[in-house]
Amino acid sequence: MRVDWNAQHIVLTGATGGLGRELASQLTELGARLTLVGRNEAALTQLAKSLQQDYWVADITQSNARNLLVEHLHSQSDTLPVTGLINNAGLAAEGVFEQQYSQAEAMLTINLLAPILLTAELLPELKLRRSFVLNVGSVFGSIGFPGQTLYCATKFGLKGFTESLRRELSDTSVHVMYTGPRAIKTGFNGPLMQALNARTKTTEDTPEVVAQCIIKQIEKGQIGRIIGFPEKLFVLLNSIRPQWLDGALFKVNRTLKSLIKE
Repeated sequence: MRVDWNAQHIVLTGATGGLGRELASQLTELGARLTLVGRNEAALTQLAKSLQQDYWVADITQSNARNLLVEHLHSQSDTLPVTGLINNAGLAAEGVFEQQYSQAEAMLTINLLAPILLTAELLPELKLRRSFVLNVGSVFGSIGFPGQTLYCATKFGLKGFTESLRRELSDTSVHVMYTGPRAIKTGFNGPLMQALNARTKTTEDTPEVVAQCIIKQIEKGQIGRIIGFPEKLFVLLNSIRPQWLDGALFKVNRTLKSLIKE
């Protein structure tokens, strides 16, 4: 899938987060036109101004906000048609399930429902030309992990949605992809998960590295990618025989509950 970045107009959600900002920066350097989407007006305005890109302040969990965003994009379609959508916005939760479950609705809405609905609302536009949808998931969309029950639920769902939609759209001009990063060095995770990553010596990638991987994935047209090793191996083992990972993850679970008590 050869990409002429100068001919791309990409809608990027979660643009002011650590990974979002880096994707915005690298895509701008390549020559792509962007519509940056986020809820933090001050941060979004500053980012858009620094990159000289279009932006739209919106809480994409709200139907009216999505409708206004889509109307804004349609108003530019004659001169700046949308050629790509990167669903990057997301929310994290911490602790064991009993500590998380009150956040279930918010997690499912921002991590799963919002990208599904935004994709649906932009699909008629995307079908008019060669285009792509890339959903930013997680390695936890393939491995159930202690302390990540809700996050795993949403990312497993996003991965399934991506796979199904890709097959449904295989006879169209829309290419659908999924990327699963491992831990990223940003403020996305709270103090408990940061402590768990440190205690278990979990490798964390920089946003720069992850953004580079995503851009290469788009250029190569890879339908799915897990970023990092041994995470790729763990995903494979988990798909073949989940019990092979249980011992290691039981140890992680003990560490998690020890940290909660501290």
